[in-house]
Amino acid sequence: MATIKYILQSKNNPAPIYLRMSLGRSKVLKRKSGYVIDPKSWSTSTGYPKPNNENNKSLKAKLISLEGSIIEAFNNDNAKGKLIDGNWLLMTINKLQNRINEGNKEYLVEYCNYFIENLPYSVNNKGKRGASKATLTKYNTILNKLKGFEAFKKKKYLINQVDLNFRSEFIQYLSEKEKINDNTIGRYISFVKTIVYDARKNGYSLNPQILDFKGFTVKPPIVTLSFDEINIIKNHEFETEKLNAARDWLVIGCYTGQRVSDLLRMKMNMIENIGGYEFIVLEQVKTGNLVQIPIHPEVKKILKSRNNHFPPTFGNTHQSKSAIFNKLIKELCRILEMNKIVEGNLNNPSTGRNEFGHYEKWKLVSSHICRRSFATNFYALEKYPTPLLMNITGHTTESMFLDYIGKKPIDYSIQLAKLWND
Repeated sequence: MATIKYILQSKNNPAPIYLRMSLGRSKVLKRKSGYVIDPKSWSTSTGYPKPNNENNKSLKAKLISLEGSIIEAFNNDNAKGKLIDGNWLLMTINKLQNRINEGNKEYLVEYCNYFIENLPYSVNNKGKRGASKATLTKYNTILNKLKGFEAFKKKKYLINQVDLNFRSEFIQYLSEKEKINDNTIGRYISFVKTIVYDARKNGYSLNPQILDFKGFTVKPPIVTLSFDEINIIKNHEFETEKLNAARDWLVIGCYTGQRVSDLLRMKMNMIENIGGYEFIVLEQVKTGNLVQIPIHPEVKKILKSRNNHFPPTFGNTHQSKSAIFNKLIKELCRILEMNKIVEGNLNNPSTGRNEFGHYEKWKLVSSHICRRSFATNFYALEKYPTPLLMNITGHTTESMFLDYIGKKPIDYSIQLAKLWND
């Protein structure tokens, strides 16, 4: 049977209060309790503070509560056959006192750091070892957000404290303090759940509420360029070579369906002849999927007009290329007076948030309009089966593809019904 007594080992003020745990005559454990006191206020006969003022009475109650929690933890862990030693006592006090214990992976931030360090050696469901640079960046970002959250709350969280209340408070922090949009917040929540579930694989206990700890998405309004609008763009000669290069990349994007991270790195050495046809063959940066994109006649025209080369890009890094491309295609759509009022989310500089509203279309144009336009435009044509389009976009399920372009499965059924009727 375990018994606990508190003692002082110093006459200096303040003196740390030690917790002395006896597990029999042969085994005595001792660690700091996390509390301090003026030795003059300590009763050696009772092993508690003298109840001569409200502060001492409160401290005595805290020590009694800690004592009961330590005994309960001992009974549970001893029954499970866990090693009960000085390290166990220190870790248990730290957990109960919510004290920082550097390197203790039972804490969320510490485990997240461990998770990231081991990503290069992980193996995913496809049997592929390691993690992409984008994945490492993604999880380092969530690590920084968690650190910021803990600093804001002035509290360290254990893995088993990740519950629905944590979820609500983290969402509130990301929204109100970090000014992050809802879809990004939803992804961050999913990342936290992934990290916590990985901890379970390594033997750490989770809060039962983790089963209902879910990420979320808020479907944004879908903005695309129609084939008619793409024709207007491709036939216009702009005053600067940068705008003309951006025009050509925009058209190529609308006929290849790739993300900007893949679009702006296309080179002629990616073109392969397969079965007598030319394809752009690349491994998508985000997913690692290998895609073979048939070269559309409009893309061939652009390459031919540029002496069988892709247009020049606009920066030295992916981030700079993407940022400049976004600005240029927005500008060329403004020049072409694409002023139709449509629904969309637009960044408000004064709040730093994307805000839903009705805006002139050119204001909502960004690099992602290429991929959405490809998927939406060709899905609307009956001779293009959805699986063929998915093979190019890299979507792995039809439901993901339909959700991406804002269609429901019933729309696909109607398309089939029309074909049969004809």
